[in-house]
Parts: sequence; C-alpha cells; structure tokens
Amino acid sequence: MIIVKKFGGTSVGNVELIRSIAKKLAKAYHRGDQLVVVVSAMAKTTDNLFNLAYEITKHPSRREMDMLLTAGERISMSLLSLSLLEEGISSISFTGSQSGIITDDHHGNAKILKVNAFRIHEELAKDKIVIVAGFQGVSTSKEITTLGRGGSDTSAVALACYLGADKCEIFTDVDGVFTADPRIVPHAKFIPEIGYLDMLALSYSGSKVLHPRAVEFAYRYKVPVEVKSSISFAPGTMISNDEVVKDSPMEERNISAIAHKENILRYQIEPSANALLLLDKWHHEVFKLNMLKQVVEIYIEEKYESEIDYLLNESGIEVQGKERNIGFVILVGLGMAADPAFMAKILRLCEECRIERLSHSERSLELMLPSALVARTVTILHHEFFGE
Repeated sequence: MIIVKKFGGTSVGNVELIRSIAKKLAKAYHRGDQLVVVVSAMAKTTDNLFNLAYEITKHPSRREMDMLLTAGERISMSLLSLSLLEEGISSISFTGSQSGIITDDHHGNAKILKVNAFRIHEELAKDKIVIVAGFQGVSTSKEITTLGRGGSDTSAVALACYLGADKCEIFTDVDGVFTADPRIVPHAKFIPEIGYLDMLALSYSGSKVLHPRAVEFAYRYKVPVEVKSSISFAPGTMISNDEVVKDSPMEERNISAIAHKENILRYQIEPSANALLLLDKWHHEVFKLNMLKQVVEIYIEEKYESEIDYLLNESGIEVQGKERNIGFVILVGLGMAADPAFMAKILRLCEECRIERLSHSERSLELMLPSALVARTVTILHHEFFGE
C-alpha cells in the first residue's frame, strides 16, 4: 500500500516535533506501508525568508524569490530524513525537481504540467521512506519554481495521483474539517466526511485546511484525501467523491460548513487593455475578481498591497477606488441557489452585521461585509444552522 503523507509548517515547527513524526512514521513503515512524505518549511521560515528579501528590495525578482523560498522545505526534508535514520529507517530526501514535479515558467505561482517521479518509485522499491520538499518543482526550462500558497498540499496530491497511491493524508494542526473555524466558534462540529465539491467550495471561500488546487487535483483524479492531526494521528476528515447529505427534509437547505475571509483589499480599476496586461503579470492569488459595466474589482490579501501598487503604477493604470478591511462570510452546501426566501432569512439574521453585498452559486451563499464583523456573523449563522 502506497500512502502519501504531507506535513505542514506547524507540524514540523521544531526538532522535537520532527522527531515525534519520525517515530510515528517508523510504526507505519514497520506495518508494511510504502511511504512518501511531503513536507512544508518549518513554521514561519517562509515568512522570515520573504521578509528578508523585502528588507533588501520592495520589488524582488520572482526567480530569485523562488531560489530563496525553496530553501525552507529543503531544511525540513533533511531534518526529517536524519530523524528517520536515527530510528533505524532507511530514507532519502528529494527536492521538488529531483522528485520530477514539472511546472510552467510562472515563478511564484507555477502550475504543475506533469509528474515524472521515477526516482521515487526506484527508492520505494529499495524499501526506503521517500521525503519530498513540497511547494516546489522545476520548469520546462530547468528553472526552480514554487507553486504558490498551499503548494505543499498540491505537491502531495499530485504525487499521489502519479504514484497511484491508496490515500493521501494531509497532516495539520487541527483534527480535520469543521463546520466553522474553531478559533471563532469553539463549539464548531467536526465533519468526518465531506465531498470533493463542498470541500472545493470551502477552500475557495477562505478555509485554510486544504488549498483549492490540491482539492482540484484530488477531484479530477479521484484521490481519497484525509485531513488529520499531526499530533494525535487520529482519524480525520475523509474527502471523497461521495456526497454526504444530512438526514433532513428532502429540499431543506443543506449547509455543510461556513467559511470566512478577513482583511481583504479591494481595488477598482477601469476595464482596459492595460488592465488585462496587469492580470497577465499578476502571478499571486486573487481572492475574487468581479467585472462590472464600468469597473474591474480585484480582491487580494493585504500582504500583496505593495506589489500590486507597483504594477498599477508601472502599467499607468489609474485606481478608481481602493478599500481595505473587507471581509467575507460564505455558507457552503446544497440548495442555496436562487432561493429568495432563504436569502431573506440570512439577511434578517445578519441585519446588524452591515452586509454590503450578497451573491450565490449552486454551492455557496456569499456575504461581503466589514472585516471587523466577520467573527460575529460566523457565530450568528453557525448558531442558527448547527446549534450550540
């Protein structure tokens, strides 16, 4: 049985945590599992490297940023391999390029074109645990690239696809997927199973448990993914192709979970050829993009402010409006599209939350509001639909 296990930054945050993971991996190895382990950089490492670059220049080269940021995952993979050797387990670590993760040339947010991980197969055949640096690959022009935010999740699921793994396990600092963020709603309910499409909607709506690109890979190639705790290794949330429908009246609105996003910037610019060029150059994540009759609205995280300001100025694009501290609360589930009565109920529940915009898709109902009122709104809606 081949299992791909991915450990996030907080899971490998220090040497003691890495040693603990090595001991647990050793037990799985002795049970006969073939293991491929994808690791992120140790907690805060990527942020610290990012900040170092910006101390030198406000507009660092994307290529050099990729060279810099990929150092974090190489540290994690080497330390974990050394820890496994101390446990008497034969292991080997690979960078993303050594693993055969081939990407396009978009530094900072590269897309995976194909995986050619023959070296992983060779080392698994030698009964080794293979450790892979997540978040990175190599372009078709032999340049080191990074996969953008959540790239280690994407690396893990892509490798699971290529290897025909029986399962991909994403280990994190929470027990799995919940009906809301437990930091906002302490009594949020654990979700043992969720379908790919609901998980995808949650991920795109701000849930930090799993990156949407990873969910897309899993959905497209039908890879079973489990999100679980790196502390307890207890069973977590299974994400699979099966839709999980609650025992409720047949056409009742079935809300799976509530996601949120805070501290978003909104830029409003005039639709033009220059605006299209800006979007071509922009390789970071965009949380949301709206095209209205006279304006293009771009919603991004505040950490990208200096970069988009630079690109706007360089492109000669006049900013019609710029607003910060925007928040979103998104209900995810079935049956919310085009139901005026349900939307009216939501607006009544949130009448003191200063809702500025309401929109919907077949799997979500989205509220835009001041960032300061996001936590209160999530709490109100969770109480209504999930109880205490």
